[in-house]
Amino acid sequence: MDQQIEILINRVWISPWSDRLMAFVSDFGAWRVWLLLLVLVAAIIGSFRLRAALVAAVLAVGLSDGVGVNFLKHAVSRPRPSQVEPGVRVVTLGMPACGLPKVAGLFSEASVAFPNGVDLPDSGELIPEADGIHGRSFPSGHAANNMAVATVLILFFRWRGAVYLPAALLIAYSRVYTGAHWPLDVLTGMALGILGGVVAFRVLDLLWRSLAPRFFPAAFTNHPRLCPRS
Repeated sequence: MDQQIEILINRVWISPWSDRLMAFVSDFGAWRVWLLLLVLVAAIIGSFRLRAALVAAVLAVGLSDGVGVNFLKHAVSRPRPSQVEPGVRVVTLGMPACGLPKVAGLFSEASVAFPNGVDLPDSGELIPEADGIHGRSFPSGHAANNMAVATVLILFFRWRGAVYLPAALLIAYSRVYTGAHWPLDVLTGMALGILGGVVAFRVLDLLWRSLAPRFFPAAFTNHPRLCPRS
């Protein structure tokens, strides 16, 4: 089942425009700088609850990725689709015009390679075209990190925080589309992200209610809890 779904997403449900979009979404380096700038602005001018959410998000990513994902990757050591399965499309962001930032690759044709070759029906041979993606596949760190952030935002801001959920789901889907992960890798990463987000939120809320009255009495008076009341 895992392989069948991977084949559908990676080789059947495809198009040139989705190649560009999924390669962009999956490439953290393409939007890393913009994300860091957004986080910096939020930390400087954001509300108390937004700043607390940023702290919780960092803790959640540390728990889900740094602990859960890292442990399972080394314990399971599952190869990526592009390392073991012929015909897998590895889709990467196209090269932008000279002098433009990497994010401009969204408007260039995506690069598609076949690390383990393409099946030839007549001869049964494989044509190697590119080096495979290296690294352990299970679970997906991208899926874990973004679902952890989405979970934290939902816990802090309720329905308003859910606006990030579609982005987290799209990033998770893109990891299968681009040939980097199996569907089970992504689902497990998402589960770890949700768990990490909930644990981080509960721990931070408990610490705030326990320590803030003593060390930050003024702030605690205005914000006795980190989450909005139901």
